[in-house]
Amino acid sequence: MLVVAYDNRSEFEIEDAMLEEIEDAMVRTLLHQEIGVECEVSFSFVKAEEIKNLNAEYRGIDVVTDVLSFPMYEDFINNRTTIIKENPFLPLLLGDIVICVQQAKTQAAEYGNTLTRELCYLSVHSVLHLLGYDHMEDDEKSEMRIIEKDLMGDD
Repeated sequence: MLVVAYDNRSEFEIEDAMLEEIEDAMVRTLLHQEIGVECEVSFSFVKAEEIKNLNAEYRGIDVVTDVLSFPMYEDFINNRTTIIKENPFLPLLLGDIVICVQQAKTQAAEYGNTLTRELCYLSVHSVLHLLGYDHMEDDEKSEMRIIEKDLMGDD
């Protein structure tokens, strides 16, 4: 269902158990969204400086952020039938996810979460972006949060 190409350029060791939970969270997201083909995601763990530079370059925001998503397709969720039919090659590359582990660790402490739980949440959030979800408008943000809470088991 999902092929993940991991790259760790952060200063933190990412344990296999963490990777398994992250991958499970991403698979749950794809199943929830009824994506019925094998998919691939490129996944990088990076240092704060690298994600800050990427954020400045691609979003024009010169600050450290927790996660960036680089979708392969615009609005995949509304065009998935066409995208899948036009791309006979599997796995279907959805895009790239870049997570700053240092920022995730800070947020985990702020929210009272484990680092693994925070990385899983950021992964779910990012896969939703790869599938065309956004949170620029209040209704979009609300829809995304409902899905994230459902997938993460939050009440």
